[in-house]
Amino acid sequence: MPHQPSQDLEARFSVFLNPIRDLTKNWEVDIAKLSEIQITFDGGVTVMNFAEAAMLIQGSATVYSKKAM
Repeated sequence: MPHQPSQDLEARFSVFLNPIRDLTKNWEVDIAKLSEIQITFDGGVTVMNFAEAAMLIQGSATVYSKKAM
């Protein structure tokens, strides 16, 4: 059976894909471990910078938190 990259990414980033019901769980994410991950697309042609991805997540979380209030 061929390797499914989308399933691998979903397993690795499942913490971000599921809504967090308890706000204390926000602090249980191991950011240091995530910083070691380099995300590549197109067979390595496109590489996502982790710092840029973190800023995108932070901005999305800010918008989401304002809508949840």
